Amino acid sequence: MTQQSFPKHIALATDLSHRCDRALDRALLVAQAWQAGLTVIHALAPPEDVTLFGSLRDVPSWHRPPDPVRKARDRIYRDLVREDPSVDIAVHVETGSPAPVVLEAARKSHAELIVTGVARDELLARMFLGDTVDRLIRKSTVPVLIVRDRAFEPYHHMLVATDFSESSRVALETAVKFFPGAGISLFHAYDVPFAGYLGRAEVEKQFEDYGRDAADKFLAEAGLAPDAARKVSRMIEHGMPEGLLRDYAENSRRHLTVVGTHGGGMVYETLIGSTARKIIDAVPGDVLLVPDPAKRKAD
Repeated sequence: MTQQSFPKHIALATDLSHRCDRALDRALLVAQAWQAGLTVIHALAPPEDVTLFGSLRDVPSWHRPPDPVRKARDRIYRDLVREDPSVDIAVHVETGSPAPVVLEAARKSHAELIVTGVARDELLARMFLGDTVDRLIRKSTVPVLIVRDRAFEPYHHMLVATDFSESSRVALETAVKFFPGAGISLFHAYDVPFAGYLGRAEVEKQFEDYGRDAADKFLAEAGLAPDAARKVSRMIEHGMPEGLLRDYAENSRRHLTVVGTHGGGMVYETLIGSTARKIIDAVPGDVLLVPDPAKRKAD
């Protein structure tokens, strides 16, 4: 895998809160590894134009509050001043709804990856998707990296969820392109219908054998380079994928979970693939969501 195959630009969506610091650190780490440009994007709420004394436009310039766009931009540059100067960083601050602002700025910068953080439920002390991130992953035509873990080092291992579809094949190929140095586990979960009425052990073995055969065929058709294909291990497990992936993440070394999504149109935007959404919500670590290739072609 050569440097020329890496994306040339990535985007970071930030609300300037502490919870986005991890996403910033990861975005910088990825940009350094790829020698890619980075655009930091922040959306501002519409300003309060009216005061008790009338419009702010009627207030003398020396008495007006600081320009919020300039203030936010200056803050971002202050946060970045100590970072690696080898990364070409641009800052985009705009007034508007966060998701559309981020998506349009990412499109204009030709970003091939959007990095973002998650909201935090202080009462339950857990991370969860906020409205903006939810809209990003429903609307984005490029992969979205949702960061929960601290970015101490590059990803050393990836767990790629698959149902052997075209979408999950693209997700695997994208993960290998983005992080070629990481080890890969191909994960497939299966359920046994009417298990209570069948010989469970025998049926489970049949499903597992099918899964392994399907995984072999899936990998053969994925078009991976021989060195990348040799790194892939297979995990065929019985159960619900979101629960299995959550348990694996909680009981193993840190890794990146990779998920592809299905479909397009309104149903896609509502569900983003019901299994994919459940996985994103359940897994406590970083998740790379790769959009359905049909959706990318449609847009």
